[in-house]
Amino acid sequence: MNRILALQFAFDRMIYDVHKVDYDPIKDIEAFWDHYALEAISAIVFQLLRTYLHGDIGENRLKKDEEIQEFATALYRVLIAYCIANHHHIDLSTVQLSEEAKERIGKELELSKKVAEFFGRLSG
Repeated sequence: MNRILALQFAFDRMIYDVHKVDYDPIKDIEAFWDHYALEAISAIVFQLLRTYLHGDIGENRLKKDEEIQEFATALYRVLIAYCIANHHHIDLSTVQLSEEAKERIGKELELSKKVAEFFGRLSG
């Protein structure tokens, strides 16, 4: 129970952090995309859904509880950052991702484009 309360406190605190004078949503957006690949996000969300729907626990898990909590916290933080950026009309073109993240995202998008085109040809 203490673990859940600590996690709830961490989540609550994130929304209060946006009121700090030095809060910069761009930094949170950059940190998220520099750390998480689309493939990893998909795998974690799939695991969360599977756990929720089927109570899937044990050896079939792809990620540890700590990794899931870390991801959930990072996801919430980036969603808040996007919300604040939108609310304050902050130009997102100023987001500066690492070269590694840019390359990784580019490859993932190119691969997904090829898959979408393939299935588009099959259904068209």
